[in-house]
Amino acid sequence: MQVSKALQKAIRTGVITTAASVFFTFVPVYIWTLIDKVIDRPSIYAACIFMPLIIAPACSWFVLRAQMRAERLAQENHRLANEDELTGLPNRRAFFATASVLQMQADAGAGQFYCAIADVDNFKRVNDAHGHEAGDGVLISVAGILRRLAPPGAIVARLGGEEFALAGVFADARAARAACAALVRAVAAADHSAQSLTRQVTISLGLSRETGRETLSALLNRADEALYRAKQAGKNRVMMYEDEPVPPLARVG
Repeated sequence: MQVSKALQKAIRTGVITTAASVFFTFVPVYIWTLIDKVIDRPSIYAACIFMPLIIAPACSWFVLRAQMRAERLAQENHRLANEDELTGLPNRRAFFATASVLQMQADAGAGQFYCAIADVDNFKRVNDAHGHEAGDGVLISVAGILRRLAPPGAIVARLGGEEFALAGVFADARAARAACAALVRAVAAADHSAQSLTRQVTISLGLSRETGRETLSALLNRADEALYRAKQAGKNRVMMYEDEPVPPLARVG
């Protein structure tokens, strides 16, 4: 769409440039021919008309190329600034920008705003046992599942490391929990044999709900606390910030 707009702008520029070139070349020469009767008028008129028709489109073509290159550079810069390089998901910056809009929509009455943080369970063991390349493969695989199964209108992003975030507007707590539980189940059921893993890959997820006018950072902190509780409860599960704390089972990883 942006390239199309650049093309339209270049065409308009070319037409205007060509018309202006013909006008400002032809009119002075025409006045000159009225004064000097010896000049070969047909040849001069032809040159005044056809030379701009050749030169102006060529100039417009170079303008178009420059505009399209600038558009591509702008798109690439935008991608680099807002996309996680490894997984292709939105990064932290893009997450905060989009989640803030979703939060305002919820505050306007669209529904209830929820934030979630998901973490790949025992990810350090994957890196230690299979190497960082396998670990990157796991992150890419998990990111693909989260992107594919994310609720409509929600944003899923990679915050960093093995940590992902989700934000969206839901009808109620049951709908939000069900959507997050579906993500947890999908990751646990996925086949990660492409990364030469023999063990199951799972995620734990902490969920928090906006109850007043909390900032997005405050909601993420709550989700992070709920995530820690999910780890304590045995991992591979969803915990809401409002849920009752559970006794720790073992070391959190």
